[in-house]
Amino acid sequence: MGSMLRVALRPRFLGLLALMVAATIVCGLLAGWQWDRAHHALTDKAAGSEQLGDIRDVVGVGDAVTNAIVGDIVTASGSYVPGEQVLVPGRKIEGTEAVLVVAAMTLELEDGTEARLPVARGWLPAGELTAADGSIDPALAPQPPQGEVEISGRLEASEAASGGVRDGIASEIATPLLVNEWGAPMFSGYVSLEAPGGSLQPLPAAESEFSRGLDWQNIGYSLQWVLFGAFFLYLWWRSVRTTHLDEIADRREALEQMLADDPRADHARAGGPRADDSRADAPAERADPLRTPAAASASPSSDKDV
Repeated sequence: MGSMLRVALRPRFLGLLALMVAATIVCGLLAGWQWDRAHHALTDKAAGSEQLGDIRDVVGVGDAVTNAIVGDIVTASGSYVPGEQVLVPGRKIEGTEAVLVVAAMTLELEDGTEARLPVARGWLPAGELTAADGSIDPALAPQPPQGEVEISGRLEASEAASGGVRDGIASEIATPLLVNEWGAPMFSGYVSLEAPGGSLQPLPAAESEFSRGLDWQNIGYSLQWVLFGAFFLYLWWRSVRTTHLDEIADRREALEQMLADDPRADHARAGGPRADDSRADAPAERADPLRTPAAASASPSSDKDV
């Protein structure tokens, strides 16, 4: 552990640590920013709808209705376009098969041009708009009022378009469908009236995939930045550990090579000479070079010389 700490305290790794800490701080700041965005959106929703004023001062024509303003109250003044009304069947509200009534309202912009705003006027039970043949009949829906009117309602994001508009029947309150039916320019969201009037009933607050998913998306981004910051510190620790282990392996290899090149080390590893080996390796007794076996056998005794 001490040797690894010495590796970590080298200037090269201290500089790398400073870089990784800076990257981690940046990731932490980004994580906090994403968390604040999600927290503020959730807090705003819990506090209820906010009065934003005229829709022309809140969102531009064609601009997306973000989660920061969806569900808040806006106002608009204009006139409904005769003949531009569709029904959206297939909804279930308070346990009742419901049909939504959506009409187009024209608003005058600052530059003098006009733009269409989809207005969800309310809903009716499907039975009240069903013809004798069992189909939904747009002619049975109440027509919007004529002339200049002022409305107030919740600003909602456009629903996802998956179908189309045919004979005054739409599959969703989707701007891409309605702009093809009524024409452009058009606001990308729609206004759901607070007080429809007549037999129409107000729509409940919409829950589009966009509005449901944005808060969790910000929270997910926040967690990702935290993981990125932890990963930078892990990279530094991994670099220090790898260098430490490589140096240990190099020292071990150098020591083994040194022992392999030293003959005394080989002798020490062999355990030294054994007693039996010394006797076996002892040189045999050398014979007298002046005496040969043949000479010894042929040598006459002193008795024969007499």
